[in-house]
Amino acid sequence: MNMQDQLQKLADAVSALEGSKARARLLQLFDEGTFVEIDRLSRDGDKPVEAVAGFGTVDGSPVYAFAQDRDVCCGAIGKAQGAKIRKVFELAAQNGAPVVGVFDSDGAKLGEGVDAMDAIAEILLASNTLSGVVPQIAVVAGACVGSSAIVAATADIVVAAKDADYYLNPGDKSETASITADDADAAIEKARELLRLLPANNLSVPVAYEFDNTAMAACEDIQGVIDAVADEESVFRLGDGACETALVRVCGAVCGMVTLAEDKLSCCSSSRVARFVRLCDSFSIPVITFVDAAGFASLKGAAKVSQAYAEATTAKITVLVGKAYGAAYIAVAGKSAGADAVLAWPAAAVLPLAPEAAIHIFWKERLANMGNPTEDRKKLAAEYAETEGSVFAAAADGVVTDVIAPAETKAKLAAMLEMLSSKRVTRLPKKHANIQL
Repeated sequence: MNMQDQLQKLADAVSALEGSKARARLLQLFDEGTFVEIDRLSRDGDKPVEAVAGFGTVDGSPVYAFAQDRDVCCGAIGKAQGAKIRKVFELAAQNGAPVVGVFDSDGAKLGEGVDAMDAIAEILLASNTLSGVVPQIAVVAGACVGSSAIVAATADIVVAAKDADYYLNPGDKSETASITADDADAAIEKARELLRLLPANNLSVPVAYEFDNTAMAACEDIQGVIDAVADEESVFRLGDGACETALVRVCGAVCGMVTLAEDKLSCCSSSRVARFVRLCDSFSIPVITFVDAAGFASLKGAAKVSQAYAEATTAKITVLVGKAYGAAYIAVAGKSAGADAVLAWPAAAVLPLAPEAAIHIFWKERLANMGNPTEDRKKLAAEYAETEGSVFAAAADGVVTDVIAPAETKAKLAAMLEMLSSKRVTRLPKKHANIQL
């Protein structure tokens, strides 16, 4: 066969791959003209492998990715697909670049039996080994069920199309993703936005952008504080709930923001907050926590949050905007919890016990002399919080770094983020902490 015949054979092989939805999704993910496919001509029997893989850039930064091809054997994972996906993780580890997986599969290729199960186990091992080294984003574009869903769930952040199937067992309700998008195309765009906020790996820092506007929107309580403090159109919320977790920019610098906005943090909120703090810490993203909470609804939730904050060595700034009572203060708010700085709004209160309970212990005589128990008890509790929990007294004792007007919050945080940008902490050598799960 001469060269012309060989080139024609190559052209025919490449032509047969055109029209793949999986390949189109990777082309959408990467900057135009940068996608380089790996193992393009690999086969699984007489068909192409059920996934497309390769690398390229997103806003000029290298990224590795794979996309499952549902048009080939329903995207089922077998030995050949497993080898292709593992190569993506290996290259990402060698080059310190993020991994994006686009999932659209019915799970394991059952006809391969143990080989298929081993292939998925090896993918999970590669993903978990790389966890905390480079960011991993899973995009659930269609079906992501069975063992394939376990692979997606190991990613740092899961972005799912709202009509996607994302569950482990038949009949299960679809799992809630970190972010929900209108469709698969929108989910891939969300992944691109996330990559702009995350560093390439755990030894890099997020890209900072020039930004000289420190003005913040009006805000007097914890509701809306993230939008008020963050740069315009930079807020990227992960998960839903009263307690918010978001990646944002403050005067161009990337940071993670948390609001503790439930009176008693639920176990679900505690888990989400703890996982988010650990994500930020993995990649040295500063954490800013806004506190207006009286405690936790469960012991396990309190332990999770406390350990996540205590173990994190990234820059940590706490802003007390309302209640900071008991366990809520102990776990995250104080300098003793590892905060590098504690700011407070004038109306905030720091107390070891909720004032409604404290007055029954410390102000019993005044309670006994009340004429209208229902109304007077509320007034007495408010007085107790204002006098005994004053943040000015806490600042005088050095517990609070500074008391600031709400309108000063963004400017103060921007200055502190710059000051803490070179923070380095050395801890005792160990494999890992045994966090409450």
